Amino acid sequence: MLLGSFRSPDLAPHGRVIERTAVRGVLFRGPELLLLASRHGDYKFPGGGVEPGESHPAAVRREFREECGLVDVSVGPGLGSTIEEVPAIEPAYDIFRMTSHYFRCSGGASGGVRELEAYEAELELVPRWVTVDEALAANRAVQGGGVGVMRWLVRETAVLEWLAAQDT
Repeated sequence: MLLGSFRSPDLAPHGRVIERTAVRGVLFRGPELLLLASRHGDYKFPGGGVEPGESHPAAVRREFREECGLVDVSVGPGLGSTIEEVPAIEPAYDIFRMTSHYFRCSGGASGGVRELEAYEAELELVPRWVTVDEALAANRAVQGGGVGVMRWLVRETAVLEWLAAQDT
């Protein structure tokens, strides 16, 4: 199921495309969801790019360990995907297309060592348990303020909106 598709308005209709596949974990504990909070006040799902030869479940487990310090996360069924198209940074390409696959997860135990990428450390990403409504309100506030708006904000807000609609 496609949870959202986002294309930068300044992209030409055709161009050279570089693609990346990513995975994101959706881990609930009761009514709370484990997300990564940034210093700007927004939230994103744990996840990232799939490495060559890596399965989607293995990539989800690796990302939970690296970003949240969680081990023994069980990766369940896929919930859906998002597709983003933005200007490519690489000079040989015009469009960067990322497909993110979201998976329902369960379990998880402390004990992993967090290994943040440089941009994640600079954003001071920390794992937090929050409700979908709390995360949605925070993302909308950051999006409305325009300060520190990261490219993932539209994607993650759309998935949070989808999750909120599932409760009705």
